[in-house]
Amino acid sequence: MLKAVFVDLGETLVGFRPRTYEIVASVLKDYGYNISPVKVYRAMMRSMGKFNYPDNEGSNPFDLSDFSYELGIVSREVIKEISEKAKYGDSHFLYDDAIPFLEGVKSLGLKTILVSNATPRARTIVMEYGLDRYLDYMIFSCDVGLIKPNPRIFSLAIQKGGFPSVHIGDIYEMDVLGARRAFVKPILLDRFGLYAELKESKVSNLTEALREIERENSDLDKAIPTTTTARTTSLQNTNT
Repeated sequence: MLKAVFVDLGETLVGFRPRTYEIVASVLKDYGYNISPVKVYRAMMRSMGKFNYPDNEGSNPFDLSDFSYELGIVSREVIKEISEKAKYGDSHFLYDDAIPFLEGVKSLGLKTILVSNATPRARTIVMEYGLDRYLDYMIFSCDVGLIKPNPRIFSLAIQKGGFPSVHIGDIYEMDVLGARRAFVKPILLDRFGLYAELKESKVSNLTEALREIERENSDLDKAIPTTTTARTTSLQNTNT
């Protein structure tokens, strides 16, 4: 059976507003660029997903040159304004499905490890919403000097929670690819349809994520007796 569930914080358990990519899309629109918020988001995540170590604040570095090149933005004035306004939202809230999800994971007897690319501010937010009561351990990039998709941050989670495990997060380039590199099963949480073309191991809310975890746990339980039986049969054949 599964040993642990690793879970992201931002836009998984807690939402932040305004969303950075929407701010950037608004700036681009003001300058006459007809680029959708979804396209802006995907370009930002592809750029951020190339890094394995945090910036000076402990979170995701953002290569504005790489991002601008991908979207064909050449105006220094536009790039300057994006750099000034592309900040994480100050307002935050707890998603309605967060606590039921965490309680559900606990009811399965699994450890819950928070794995988040975040600044020290994140710990305060976790405590504010009482999420620490449901978490067996918290791993923040600002503390360990690693960010998703670096598989080493997932290795730290495995050390605390065990293996096999699953990871649920909202960014394909960081949560899904990083988990896969550490041989952890990923579940992509796509609350806003930002990854419409992806179909496998994707959910739209944490209620669906919990059902996916229950299925995975059940499948592993069924596989163990089969493996044991096969080994026993093999040993019997060898002895005869």
